[in-house]
Amino acid sequence: MRHSNTARRRSLCIALALGLWPALAAGTAIAQAPTLAPNPQIQVEYIQPKHNSAAADPNQYNDFTTIYAWLRVRQPLEEIQKFLAPLRLPRPIKLQVDTCGAERRAYVSGGPVTVCYELIDKIEKTASGITDGDTKQMVIVGTFTEVVLHELAYAIFDVLQVPVWGREDDAADRLTAFVMMQFPENVARTTIIGAAEFFLVSRKTWTGAAFANTRSPDAQRFYNFLCIAYGGDSLDFGGWTEAQNGQDPLLPDFRAKQCAREYGQVRDAFSMRIMPYVDPDLLLQVKAAQWFRQGELGR
Repeated sequence: MRHSNTARRRSLCIALALGLWPALAAGTAIAQAPTLAPNPQIQVEYIQPKHNSAAADPNQYNDFTTIYAWLRVRQPLEEIQKFLAPLRLPRPIKLQVDTCGAERRAYVSGGPVTVCYELIDKIEKTASGITDGDTKQMVIVGTFTEVVLHELAYAIFDVLQVPVWGREDDAADRLTAFVMMQFPENVARTTIIGAAEFFLVSRKTWTGAAFANTRSPDAQRFYNFLCIAYGGDSLDFGGWTEAQNGQDPLLPDFRAKQCAREYGQVRDAFSMRIMPYVDPDLLLQVKAAQWFRQGELGR
């Protein structure tokens, strides 16, 4: 293993201080924005929150309004548009943030991809229990990124007519992890470890789905996500296979042994079904872009 978990987290906190999604890691700045234009086929919108008189928390609308203001100013979806600049789609996909009345609104073929204020609010409130400020922001950034890409995956399967065997949730998680692994190295580490930390601090539940639900159990989704990351880079994520402070490894040995093969399967499927729609020159520019500068965290 190249770094211990603690050392790697400290280095990732520096990466986060570079200002990944400034919408959620306020107080940082982008010194050299990528020259890449946002992908015009990923159309983004932040819909003003709707007041829900039946909400259990009477302050929820105020919380959503605060989130809405952050998003409008900091524009994290526009940053994702730039990361996805190489993707050439047969038709546009609308990506929006909206009030859903639940933590998730299922994608409907031909419709918009929706990230719910309710889930963003849950992410922030779950992360509020983390005492280390850098780790807290890493969790928010990583989980927000994972949520957006996961929801986009359903639309990409639809638009590109990608066949999915098994549960679509599992395929979306694997594609999400694979795409995050294609980010520039510091961005990939920050987002992937941040999303993994969220699962742990939320008591191993992303959505609270029941095991009898037709959706994949949260724990299964989590290990699919971990396995793709570890299979793609067993050095940076090798700490997941080691016992820490008397606790069992985050990624069990029997599953870790299969991860390289699982990563290879996703890579081959991506190459066959999605790569024909990716501009290779723009992909190289995304990987080479100087996205962030070091700055101070905090609000």
